[in-house]
Amino acid sequence: MVEGSMAPEMTSENGRCGERAQEASIADMIQRFEQEYMGRSSKYIRVYMVHDIAVVRARGMLSPAERQLASTHEGRVLIKQLWVKEMEGLKPVLSYRLECLMGIPLSGLTLDIDPREDEWIAVIRLRPGNSWD
Repeated sequence: MVEGSMAPEMTSENGRCGERAQEASIADMIQRFEQEYMGRSSKYIRVYMVHDIAVVRARGMLSPAERQLASTHEGRVLIKQLWVKEMEGLKPVLSYRLECLMGIPLSGLTLDIDPREDEWIAVIRLRPGNSWD
């Protein structure tokens, strides 16, 4: 499931409809990125945009074997080490795709995974003076 932060019937005159469409575009791009570069994608992706920051929360990406491995502390450490190493090489690609999609330069991209919860988080920061509006 890919979604923005608000249901369509909850939009108002303050521009939320356009923002929600951008949130959905980012979530779709993240899902395609995962599938293309990791061979799988998260079951649930949600994007929240606030001022010059967007937070992506992706859940349900671990395989059954990885979920079993995540049941121990040592397994979670191994999963996190592998994921961090994979994303280290893919981070420039993800940053570039986000910049192309949004047409706005990024200031930074921070990624982290929580194997116990089967989720990963991305914090996308825009350069000063830019916003999602």
